[in-house]
Amino acid sequence: MSAYRGGPQTFSIIGLSSKPLQVFGRPEYQCEYYRANNNTSRSIVTAHKILPDWGFGRVYTVVVLNCTFTTTHPSLSVADASAGGKLLLRSTTFINPIPALVEPPHSWDPFQFSSSPKYDYLYCGSPLYGDLSPQRMREWLAYHIRLFGKRSHFVIHDAGGIHSQLLSVFKPWIQLGYVTLHDVTQQERFDGYYHNQFLVLNDCLHRYRFHSNWIFFFDVDEYIYLPSYLSFASVMASFRNFTQFTFAQIPIANNLCLTQDAGITSKYVHFLYSFFINHFFFKFSLLILLNYLLLYFSIAGDIRLPH
Repeated sequence: MSAYRGGPQTFSIIGLSSKPLQVFGRPEYQCEYYRANNNTSRSIVTAHKILPDWGFGRVYTVVVLNCTFTTTHPSLSVADASAGGKLLLRSTTFINPIPALVEPPHSWDPFQFSSSPKYDYLYCGSPLYGDLSPQRMREWLAYHIRLFGKRSHFVIHDAGGIHSQLLSVFKPWIQLGYVTLHDVTQQERFDGYYHNQFLVLNDCLHRYRFHSNWIFFFDVDEYIYLPSYLSFASVMASFRNFTQFTFAQIPIANNLCLTQDAGITSKYVHFLYSFFINHFFFKFSLLILLNYLLLYFSIAGDIRLPH
């Protein structure tokens, strides 16, 4: 379970819960906040529950709770950054409250929710697992860092797929400040949908929502493609009045991929290969078209072609 401030008066709590309990028991939740300098006074609100997994949950499902405190009384306010405090979670299904978040004094700044973010674009990645190709990951990461630009950041989640060769791909980008790697292998113990993808992505959203103007969610086998006449900055500028948008997905033909890594090939060889392929297929297609036209007109006019 994780918890983050969503503003001076708002908190978000993200965690796993029993799928049957959420479907049939429908538990209710409350958030309780104690000021560090006043343990006798507390603020309690009913939490707004969200189940974001679209019904895909397995034994466990993801629960996101939003807790917004409305009290303005000085001794009960949760918006005093200098005081610090503790956020507790109560439920109709357990007796004792669960500590969700402990805030030391001066651990947050009210201006962090309204000031300009550090990044223009931030990527939240799904859990990586299995035997991933270092070469493919290197190409994907370099391509999107170049596309997003210098004010971008990539958050990668390791669910057991970051082996030593793949880690060597990430290390240079981590040192340059473009990549943050989170170890989420412990959540693999809980049987949730797709390595608990909804848990990891919702945690990333609420953890980094004030770090960037835009947060992107897509997988490492997907590429953002723009036609040559468009720039990424111009496309994003066209969405300035929107809070979210979705991608149109176009499958890439798998017969265009090499079965093995190509290795290091000079730009000159790539140019010759591209030149030959493009011109060969153009001339071949033109030849087929001319033969088709000759055959069509010969049949239509009952004209015999000379041998």
